[in-house]
Amino acid sequence: MNQIKDIGVTLDVVLSIPAKTNAEAYETLNKMDVLKRLKRAIEQCEFVKPDGETKH
Repeated sequence: MNQIKDIGVTLDVVLSIPAKTNAEAYETLNKMDVLKRLKRAIEQCEFVKPDGETKH
């Protein structure tokens, strides 16, 4: 029987945050909790299906 093994993975993520300036964007980012940041990152990811079709 297979055991569960934990593997640490580090990913570089770029979030698009609507703002007039970088300072405003960082302020908005700092107000977000981790779950909201992860949700935004997933929403912005591009997923490719096996047949080559792109799905967001």
